[in-house]
Amino acid sequence: METTYPPMLGLSEQELREALIKEFVLAMRAEGDALTIHAIAHSIARVIEFDHLRMAEQFERAGVRLQEP
Repeated sequence: METTYPPMLGLSEQELREALIKEFVLAMRAEGDALTIHAIAHSIARVIEFDHLRMAEQFERAGVRLQEP
C-alpha cells in the first residue's frame, strides 16, 4: 500500500526553519545583537508573511483568484 500526501501549501518545514534563522539573525543585529521579544515577534511575522505570499502564488498558479477583503 502506497501512502500519498496532498500537495504542499505554503513554505515547507525546511524553508520555514531557514527563513526563521535568517530573520532572527537580521533582527538580532538590528537590536544590537540581542534576541529581544521585539526581534522574535518581527522575525515570526516576516516568515508568516513569506508563507502567505507563497500560498497566494500557489493559488494563482492553480487558477484560484483571491480577492482583497
